[in-house]
Amino acid sequence: MSGHSEDPVAEESKRFFTFFNLSMLLVAITGIEIVIIYVQTFDGASIIGVLFATSIIKFVGVITWFMHLRWEKILNTILFLMGLVIAVFTYFAVIYMADDPPVVEEFVVSPLEHDWKADEEYQKGDYVKHKNVFYVSNIEQNSPSIVPGEKDSANSWNKVDGIPHQFTWKVSNGDLIEINSLQPGNPFFHQYHPSEIYNIEGSKIALLTQSASTDDFRIKVRSDAFWVENQ
Repeated sequence: MSGHSEDPVAEESKRFFTFFNLSMLLVAITGIEIVIIYVQTFDGASIIGVLFATSIIKFVGVITWFMHLRWEKILNTILFLMGLVIAVFTYFAVIYMADDPPVVEEFVVSPLEHDWKADEEYQKGDYVKHKNVFYVSNIEQNSPSIVPGEKDSANSWNKVDGIPHQFTWKVSNGDLIEINSLQPGNPFFHQYHPSEIYNIEGSKIALLTQSASTDDFRIKVRSDAFWVENQ
């Protein structure tokens, strides 16, 4: 009795359910990715790592089954992967050649130790120092007569815990700027995406627990292809 091939109907049915189950798995993975992005349960690096891993799983599933490489000759898989590798390297090479490394042209950190004077003008949010204590102005004051820290000064001045410092920077280009303290006992972290990616200038006043200088901080600037830091 001669042999016979497997029932083609059963084979097609098996393939159908394979595709269906795989598609449901891809939908579930995509749902997990959306939840991770919007809930942000993890820190940024962990989220990127999880999304990278799930993207690889979906990519392998699509090219293996939906692109039928599982049933094709191994040569087709090799040619596909070669083209993929060439495309990826070309993409990053173009980005690298088209991007200029950022240059930190200026970065200064200095304490704001301005002594209070009765004949000066102060805007709301200005910091002053009086008797080795720092205060912040609650209102706009022109030639203030109320001395910080004395009776009835609560409406005009607030005592602050910490030492106000002025951070200023000027960067040639970049899409992300990050500043952090190099001293664990004097923590500080600031990160933002500038609205303009060229000729970036910024300034920030922050309260620190200790007096510090520029050497106590590091500024990092990211562009499309580079991470540059200055410390």
